[in-house]
Amino acid sequence: MKAARALFLLLGAVLAGCGTATPAAPHTGVAAAQQTTVSSNPPPAQTPQERAAIAAQGILAQFVPPPGAVPLAKKPALPGGSAGASLVYTTTVHDAGYWRVRGNPTTLLAWEKAHMPRTFSQHDVIMGPPSWNTFYTLPPVPRWFVARELNAQFYNVGGGETVVMADAMVAWVPPRPATEVIPASVTVVTIAYNSMTGPEQATITAVPAVRGLAALVNGLSPSVIGPAPCPMGSGFTMTFRAAPGGPPVAVTQGPGGCGAVGFQLNGKDQPDLMATDRASFDRTVLKIAGLHWKILP
Repeated sequence: MKAARALFLLLGAVLAGCGTATPAAPHTGVAAAQQTTVSSNPPPAQTPQERAAIAAQGILAQFVPPPGAVPLAKKPALPGGSAGASLVYTTTVHDAGYWRVRGNPTTLLAWEKAHMPRTFSQHDVIMGPPSWNTFYTLPPVPRWFVARELNAQFYNVGGGETVVMADAMVAWVPPRPATEVIPASVTVVTIAYNSMTGPEQATITAVPAVRGLAALVNGLSPSVIGPAPCPMGSGFTMTFRAAPGGPPVAVTQGPGGCGAVGFQLNGKDQPDLMATDRASFDRTVLKIAGLHWKILP
């Protein structure tokens, strides 16, 4: 996912600073940041989307506007050609704030980077004009949020002034139907992979290992990554059977470049699954199966 993010941080460059973000109520940022923390244990709520909305509010509250910034009541007209999103997700909520402040965008951007909480990772994207951008990200929360980030953009609007946008985005994980899982009846799995030394294949019949691999797949969340040109990568093909030589009960393919895992049950395609950490998934497959293949980076 990290490699995919590096590519898709550039996708929003064709957007005119638009998107689905909605203005937040004006706030100073400093007081709000002192009262609100970004937790990896989201508070209870009625739906995953509501939990994501609470998380987005908490992320936006961590943004501290530059000194002298005046909050704007609504989204202003912004120059075109600015980044607006990283990976394209199908389940997102946004919370955004806007400010106007005197100063140079690059100077203000540097000030902001020095004052953001260190819990965020920083990713520089577009370095103007018309805007200078940094994405701040937090780790995913398994089974809750696949992405948590803040897009900070500094627009040169002329007259020695800059418009600042802070757009908090959280991509939430929908529930996975109980019927879309590998059944406990599987007793054998064949794993195929194109490794650094060539094609590899192994058949695993040890029941604990087969059950461990099935549990790994069953623990994945539904994919919420929208259509996008993902980096190359096919991952493992795992074919689960109830008995050696029997028909496939379940087949998985992946994770691919964006972390998507294709999934079939009894020959029928199911919605894609998602591995938020592709490298960790690959290592876990090899560890459970007792294999020592060289994984492609």
